[in-house]
Amino acid sequence: MMNAIDMSVFARSAGTNVTFPAGATIFRQDDLPDNMYVVQSGTIEMIINGKVVDLCGPKEAFGFLSVIDGEPRTATARAREASEVSVIDPQRFRFMVSEIPHFAEYIMSAMAHRIRGMKEAI
Repeated sequence: MMNAIDMSVFARSAGTNVTFPAGATIFRQDDLPDNMYVVQSGTIEMIINGKVVDLCGPKEAFGFLSVIDGEPRTATARAREASEVSVIDPQRFRFMVSEIPHFAEYIMSAMAHRIRGMKEAI
């Protein structure tokens, strides 16, 4: 399976890298989907109905669920501290799923982790 280090390095070269100051909102719950993200540095809070349900740190992906199904965001993503993220647009995401060995496995593993974490948090 593609490990987190491989994903982080690939995302840095495949996407646009953006920095967010502490407290900045990357996207809001119910926003229409646009991109997925990979944390390069810092920590991103995933918030549902005002409650922090998960934290994403370096080498972790977030925002991919809405890119997969085209539905509105299920959570708000906010920088807990100054953070740098790689932004992966839907076209690049689809390319990665079809052309990068084990990328789909990486995303499925991340989804399973996120679902289990949210189940415990809610």
